[in-house]
Amino acid sequence: MFGRLLTIAILVAAGYWYWSGPYQQQRNPDAAHKLEADLEKMRQCVRGMNYKVGATGIGEGNPEEICAEKFDLYYYEGEWRSNSDR
Repeated sequence: MFGRLLTIAILVAAGYWYWSGPYQQQRNPDAAHKLEADLEKMRQCVRGMNYKVGATGIGEGNPEEICAEKFDLYYYEGEWRSNSDR
């Protein structure tokens, strides 16, 4: 009986920890995580556009401007920031 109670208590504690920590962080990221995610999106987009230009020789314009418009970002104080954070 005590073993079942202990198992249930451990499962409840693990569930509460997950819900209050990683799950909430995923659903409501703080500003630092948003900034890092925006920076990574810009890196991937610019890298992909540069690869496309290198492979085909055809460019659509400035990759940073196109990617910033695509993800609704702007450049401020050396960092890419989201227009939704204004």
